[in-house]
Amino acid sequence: MYRDNSLMPSEAIRLLALGILTEGERSYADLASAVRHFTERLVGPSLELIAQPLELLRVEGLTEAIDGEGSAETVRLRITRTGEEALQTLLRANLRPQVNDLNKLIIALKVRFLHLLPPEDQRGQAELMVEILERDLARLQDLRAHHDGEVGNLGIWLDLEIEQTRNRLTWFSSLAERVGTGSS
Repeated sequence: MYRDNSLMPSEAIRLLALGILTEGERSYADLASAVRHFTERLVGPSLELIAQPLELLRVEGLTEAIDGEGSAETVRLRITRTGEEALQTLLRANLRPQVNDLNKLIIALKVRFLHLLPPEDQRGQAELMVEILERDLARLQDLRAHHDGEVGNLGIWLDLEIEQTRNRLTWFSSLAERVGTGSS
């Protein structure tokens, strides 16, 4: 993790792979395909993300082979207790203040696997996302005010960004109210 306890790209992949394995065992090839599909749809093809070897999960004891037969691609994997503990740690990680492609991926992963945390931690993570979006909104509004009245398309684009951030903020505020109450 980074010094601010936020996830590095390799840890985002680890979170995704471990989260997928909580849904059931998979072959290595299926797991790699699912990880690649999710990340590419959110942030596009990225060697920084895709090149991280899933085999490290086995070496570190976070996953285990169910059967030792077959090629590395066909061996079925499942998450271990140590892997479940690592997943909980990854799900509780901080978010970086700006919403960039990596943070977008991490937010999507947190939303996808939020139900795996205890209710109080679910609420805490949703509130963390609200705080980050509030800061993003303030930053964008300040920039918009600074460039108000200028010729060109920057103001129109900033209006779009502000509206999208407001919509996300509304959604995550609603999520923060719902989680932990059993109605998420």
